[in-house]
This record gives sequence, structure tokens and C-alpha cells, in this order.
Amino acid sequence: MPKKVSDVLTQDELNLLQEVIESQAEHSCNDIAMPDISKQLLNVLAQSSDIVLVAQREQEEYRFPLYLLDDELKELGLPDIIDHKGGGGRYWRFAAPKGLKIFDHKGDVLLGVVSNISTSGLFMLCSEQQLAASGINLKEGANLRFYLKIPQRGFHLVDAIVVRIESQGNNIKGLALKFNINAELTLILHDYIIEQHDTLTQLD
Repeated sequence: MPKKVSDVLTQDELNLLQEVIESQAEHSCNDIAMPDISKQLLNVLAQSSDIVLVAQREQEEYRFPLYLLDDELKELGLPDIIDHKGGGGRYWRFAAPKGLKIFDHKGDVLLGVVSNISTSGLFMLCSEQQLAASGINLKEGANLRFYLKIPQRGFHLVDAIVVRIESQGNNIKGLALKFNINAELTLILHDYIIEQHDTLTQLD
């Protein structure tokens, strides 16, 4: 369980951080500048791996990881988008992605249609014939390896776990998969999903 900020920062450090945040609100620029920040606070932040900047807009929550570079807090990572619609909280999912395709681990057989995708996993529809042809061991907890084709970003080998199986009728199965991917592919998916999110926002 990640520590709360109050668990790792002293009251003086919390006060200093609050002053920095308030001083930034008075400036029109978007850069984060902390020239007067103490070395002690920098050391605490540098040792913490779970510090994020959280922004919220209506039902959506954006969690930006905060990176420390050259002893200055000056870079935000790509955000996770958390969707709170329906009262819950889960990674924002891009529905009906065009051009996003899944092939078997040899890159030969198209496995099915991706219904939605997030940085944590995806939901796909596939026929029993496709499953039989690919040799997938269809059961919850099964490990899958496949190629994910991401538009304008090429083919990527993905490891995933089957977390749910749904019968959709007419010999169609719905598979909910949880990714087990490295940081590089996570960033590629971040970039793709946020690009699609921004496109939808501009159309609203």
C-alpha cells in the first residue's frame, strides 16, 4: 500500500510544498519552478517512487507521475486517466479502436476484434474457430502471448492474463485480458490512448 504524503514528509516540508504550489498559482506560465526548495525535501521526493500530481475534470481523473531531474522538479510523466463514471474508478478505456488488431504469437492469425483498451488491459471478441486455430488455452488465469498492432506504432509482443470470459452468443467469446508489459510499451499505449482521448475531446 503506497504511503501517504503525510507519512513521508514532515510538517515543515508539507508547509514548504504548499507555499511552492500557491506561489506557482500566481504565475501564468505552466513550468514548475522550485528554486527555493530545500535539499531535504528534494531528497525525500527523490526517494519516493509513487508521487503523482492529480487533476480532476468532471468524472475523469488524471494522475501524472512526477519525475525528479537534475535536482529540480520539472517533468511530469504521461498521465493515467482514471474514469469514475458509475461510482467506481478504473483506467479510462478507449472504445472501438480502429486499426488496433491482435495476432497470434507467430503474427499469422488474426485473433479477434478489440472492443476497448486501456494501459492495464483490453476486452476482445473472438470466435471459437479463431480460438481453436490459435491453440489458446481458454480458461481464467491462462497466460496469453500475442502481437498487438497499434496504429502508427507498429507490432508489439504482449503477455497477458485472462481475467474474465464471457459468452456473447453465436459461438463468440468475450475475453477480458490484463497486461503484463514493460514500461516502454506502457508509454506507447499511454501515448496512443491519450491521443485518441484528445481527439474525442476536440469533437465534443
